[in-house]
Amino acid sequence: MYYYHKFAIIGFIIGLFAIILGIIALTTSNWISINHNQLSEPIIYDLFQQCDRNETNKCTDFESFRIPQYFEIIGYIILVIGVFVGVLCTEFVNKRNIHIISPIILIIGIIMIFLGFIFYIKYVIEINSTLTITKLDLGYSMILMISTCIIGCILTAYFSFTAGYTHRHILATVNIY
Repeated sequence: MYYYHKFAIIGFIIGLFAIILGIIALTTSNWISINHNQLSEPIIYDLFQQCDRNETNKCTDFESFRIPQYFEIIGYIILVIGVFVGVLCTEFVNKRNIHIISPIILIIGIIMIFLGFIFYIKYVIEINSTLTITKLDLGYSMILMISTCIIGCILTAYFSFTAGYTHRHILATVNIY
């Protein structure tokens, strides 16, 4: 087994953690919970809707959540594509410049997910601007998506290191005389 096969396997394992955490974060329903002075039960916000945890258990969809949804979902898809491109480029391609593509794709996905976070929190605070917010808690779904981004950043650094190492190794085998 060559060194780049080991790099690809390690990158796939790290990327698999990011993929699994992202799937769990996008499918679970506790992104932010807010307590108000007027309510005893918190209002829990999903990526797609708001749910009141009182006797009615009423959920409401918001049109303003569309932009964060697009950023989160498309950023996650780009992150997954970046993981697979990174593994495939590390495993199979011996071209010098193609290895840098996967860190660029991963950075684009991470930036889109972070923009989704910013817009999501902005819209949640705007929706509750008329009420006094006493407590705002990040839910486990948002923490899992933040973990996905952190693992994506680690993976970006890893694939950048792999690209540099592979590039140096390819140049070392080239006879320039």
